[in-house]
Amino acid sequence: MKSRNLLMTFTLVAAGLIATSLPGYAQKAKNRTITISTESGASMFVDGNQVTSPAKIKISKYATVNLRVEKAGMVTEIRNYENNGVNVIPKTDFIQLVKDEAYENSFVTNLANQDIDIRPSRNADESWILLNRIVTGSFDVIAIMDKSTGYMATAWSAKAFNSGVVRTRLIVKTSNTSPLEYKAKLVSEIAPPGTSVNADESFRRWDRILRTYENVIPDLQSRLGVN
Repeated sequence: MKSRNLLMTFTLVAAGLIATSLPGYAQKAKNRTITISTESGASMFVDGNQVTSPAKIKISKYATVNLRVEKAGMVTEIRNYENNGVNVIPKTDFIQLVKDEAYENSFVTNLANQDIDIRPSRNADESWILLNRIVTGSFDVIAIMDKSTGYMATAWSAKAFNSGVVRTRLIVKTSNTSPLEYKAKLVSEIAPPGTSVNADESFRRWDRILRTYENVIPDLQSRLGVN
């Protein structure tokens, strides 16, 4: 039985169906060629250079080729083909993208990460009370609130998606007292999946806003400006 299993291992290795790290049985690396294709409308990059699908890629022995496929509304797919004599390099590979949940639950807008002027028609005390009501209607936690300086900032509100973690916060500050004027900024940032909400270095500005917050700025503009 033992000799039969050993013979089977030799046969599979010789056929290239499996790779083994047993002494004397590792496959010898050699130049490989793979044809990679993806769905219509997607952009494909090999080692940072854009190629057209389907693309026939040569992978030298002991080399690694990086592949990135991206498309608006889909999760970016990144793969590394390492030709080390152990990993199996297929002759063909089709990259099937999946829908980006963050993209589906957001919209692109020039309101993201921009100072927006808010000109209240009420006095300072009334405006500050109404401002609090509007903000707490969309955000659970106010991190900083200083009426004397007219400054307010919510805590980060984070939501995880298959494409990454999106965090959002609102910052409001008094830019003028006579006439009264606020500047409001809806900060929207995104980081790779699994990132902690407090890992500032991993987040980057995002030009989209989650639909949960799409009415925050319009509400501030309309409700504070109405008598």
